[in-house]
Amino acid sequence: MTDPTPVVVPPPRPGLRVALVKPDFGVSGGFERVVDRVERALRADGHEVTRRTVDLPALPRRAFGVDVSEAAWAQAPEFFRYAAAVDAFSGEDLSRFDAVVSTQPPSFAAPHPHHLSLFFHHHRVFYDLEDLYVEAGFASDPDLHREAARRVRELDAPHLDDVAWYAAGSETVRRRLGRFNGMDRVSLFHAGLGVGRSPGDPAVRPGPEAPATPADAPARTGAVLCVGRLEFPKRTELLVAALHRLPGVAGVIVGTGGRLDWIRAVDRHLGAPGVDLDAVDERRLWCSTGLLDPDDPLGVASPTTGARSNITLAGAVDDATLSHLYATAPCVVAPAHDEDYGLTAIEAMAHGAPVIVCTDGGGLADLVTHEVDGLVVEPTGAAIATAVERVLTDRDLAAGLAEGGRRRADATTWRRADAQLRVALALALEHEAVHA
Repeated sequence: MTDPTPVVVPPPRPGLRVALVKPDFGVSGGFERVVDRVERALRADGHEVTRRTVDLPALPRRAFGVDVSEAAWAQAPEFFRYAAAVDAFSGEDLSRFDAVVSTQPPSFAAPHPHHLSLFFHHHRVFYDLEDLYVEAGFASDPDLHREAARRVRELDAPHLDDVAWYAAGSETVRRRLGRFNGMDRVSLFHAGLGVGRSPGDPAVRPGPEAPATPADAPARTGAVLCVGRLEFPKRTELLVAALHRLPGVAGVIVGTGGRLDWIRAVDRHLGAPGVDLDAVDERRLWCSTGLLDPDDPLGVASPTTGARSNITLAGAVDDATLSHLYATAPCVVAPAHDEDYGLTAIEAMAHGAPVIVCTDGGGLADLVTHEVDGLVVEPTGAAIATAVERVLTDRDLAAGLAEGGRRRADATTWRRADAQLRVALALALEHEAVHA
């Protein structure tokens, strides 16, 4: 699909007063880097930028203008938290600003006639992940969750309709806006690298100054790498299952999250003597709440002693360490389900590491052309293990994928992202013309 953004759009005049609207979840990750970089780009273009944040954990238990009882909140906390956030953003007075740039949901509810939404996803458990969320067991009452999802989409609809223009984070996200909202006021915004740098990027960017592929890059004798939050449905469990089929291959998982204990348990049980990996229900590994069942954690009979692991759970690491891991990894596995974008894949490509993603990886699968700049395989431990083994044993394949990946990453620069941002902001400022 081609980018529908007009080829020639005059950039916004300097000196705009821009409100950058963002929910504060109390965490700092890849998206926070993107927002920081967007703010710097807007300032560099001569605009006055003001952050307007809503502290979501601190919001009162109040939704739809009324206080919500403890009992009612406990029945559907995800729904009521979201409704409270919509109330908070929709009540913001942003009239003194010339334009609003919103970020994560539901900041798109912030009212303004010249509103640009940097849109990376809906509140996914009420949209594209609704069925998986129920299947995994997160919803104690599936019918209640489905009704909540219907009401959330109903709640979102008028706010989404009022956004002047969308800059979608990927083709996958643009398709979701079309599917759920019939939205066609959408161009693309492909974020640049968070770690490392593609050629052509300006100096202002997050991450270290080192080029993505230095001439003296270390040999690729490091561990197979996986980077991402340990949350549903990143499917880190599939990499664990894959590496237990390759006991002589070391793996490193970088990231933290609510499924850390579950990942440890999966690793321990799959590494126990006598486990038949072919008998493991791999879908249950990742399509689950990640809450430990001490009697039957994986749905297979396996001992808990004598387990050996070839996997290191590294937790959070600094940029220099992550860059080194990328630069020395023989390959990077990104097994997430229906990812919004897939920055990890682009960062791996920029560092010359072949990328392995899954056929249902969403934005990740959009980024990778099979056997050109990465491998796209079925979402199973066996398929991922086979792909890892191919990269490790076929030097010509690995070199070709690395070169293709570098070319792909070279086109994904912050310079291009800045240009996409300017175009989208200009279109948001011409709100009336867009709807004419």
